[in-house]
Amino acid sequence: MNLDELFRWTGKLEIVDNKGEVVMADGSPLTVYLRIVGDSDLVMARKQALKASSVLRKALRDKESDSHLAMIPDYNALDDETLCRMILLSEALDIRTKAMATADKPKEPREPDSDATLEQQEEYEAAVDEHAKALDEAIQEKSKQLADVRMDDLKEMPREKLVDIFMTTVVDSLCRSEMLRVFNSWCAYLGTYKDKRMKSLAFSNYAAFDNAAPELKNQILDSYIGLELGGEDLKN
Repeated sequence: MNLDELFRWTGKLEIVDNKGEVVMADGSPLTVYLRIVGDSDLVMARKQALKASSVLRKALRDKESDSHLAMIPDYNALDDETLCRMILLSEALDIRTKAMATADKPKEPREPDSDATLEQQEEYEAAVDEHAKALDEAIQEKSKQLADVRMDDLKEMPREKLVDIFMTTVVDSLCRSEMLRVFNSWCAYLGTYKDKRMKSLAFSNYAAFDNAAPELKNQILDSYIGLELGGEDLKN
């Protein structure tokens, strides 16, 4: 085994049907093998994800396109208050990110020495839990403050400006979701094999994976994402 293989997270997935029963193929469970993709595949996945995001963005900006008509809410039917709230909702992630960077954070508990008593270790773990709770509360409070300020700013803007911001934030949100979807799909496609030695991809091409039955594709996606989060030997 080479060093590359030592550092690859791998897993196994037995495919089940919509009743939760293992799918059989030639008398054996239908099984695929998963491996976290390497840098070159990540570059490919990111390239394809950005390409998909760009295509969707262009379509969403075309008011005559099917994507625009199907995915962009009719802002003409929204009053200013609703527009403001929808803008704020679409900016929630950015607001929380800013809050995490600017909130007054509680002091972290001091880690006990290596020769600490059992009681001291218990107290430290309890302090860690309390710190995490206090930090979350501080971030939530800062997020609320930032959101209130942003809402006040939005309420002062003319409707034309609100519509522009609304379109920008909605399009950005949809494109971000599309980029993440395609990125995860490409990673799962490139990281799923039909053989235990992981020499042959389970799908002949990306289109075959993307057009696979949702029950199959979702199982692979969920398992691959779980693998990224640190799971091993995945099995349904």
